[in-house]
Amino acid sequence: MFNMTKRSRMIYFGVIAFLMISELITANIYSLFFALEKTAELMGVPVDEERIRLVILIFLDAIPGLGAVLAVRAYRGNISLELGRKGVIITTIGLLAYGLYQLWAATFLLGFMPTFHQGVGIFYASLGVISWFVGEDMRKKQL
Repeated sequence: MFNMTKRSRMIYFGVIAFLMISELITANIYSLFFALEKTAELMGVPVDEERIRLVILIFLDAIPGLGAVLAVRAYRGNISLELGRKGVIITTIGLLAYGLYQLWAATFLLGFMPTFHQGVGIFYASLGVISWFVGEDMRKKQL
């Protein structure tokens, strides 16, 4: 569908891996362990709910991040095509789950800036759909 080179696909999944893993570390893990009360206040939710939300986001960051790493490694030829294919699928499903969770949380949980977080959810879900098409060659094992 997309006329992308192998290098472009590798860059796309590399950016996704960087985005998800950096968000995992700099935003969610940091907020959970060092700024939980402040983050809960900022989001307009009780501390216990924010703790649960952050733990969920940590898992939802890790899943597509690791899937994207698998895809990059397969494009580089460091691992098998089958693992790369699974990486593309994991990235796609993980980003869709992340986006849908952000959308749900913004709509039903967060008391502050729900429209912004709904936009974040739509953005990540869109990245999931794009990942499906960008990784088409990997999914079909046609590198």
